[in-house]
Amino acid sequence: MDQETVRTICYLARLQIDDKKAQKIESDLETIIEMIGGLQKFDTENVQPLYSPLEKTAFMHEDIESSDNQKEKFLQNAAASNEDYFLVPRVVE
Repeated sequence: MDQETVRTICYLARLQIDDKKAQKIESDLETIIEMIGGLQKFDTENVQPLYSPLEKTAFMHEDIESSDNQKEKFLQNAAASNEDYFLVPRVVE
């Protein structure tokens, strides 16, 4: 890791930093890369991927078709409407 790489990363992230912060970021990134490199020594050949940190299954419900159309009820509360839609001020000309 060098200052040019740190400056490029900051440019891409649209960050403006001074020299002191650039040195701190360089040091932090080197530490992170070393930690990731340390993980490479572990054998993960027989480790199954973790899809969720929680040991819960998703809640399942039966799909039930319903036709509870409340269009008239919703349109009553509108400031302006026709028989099918809300009427709103035009925002694009």
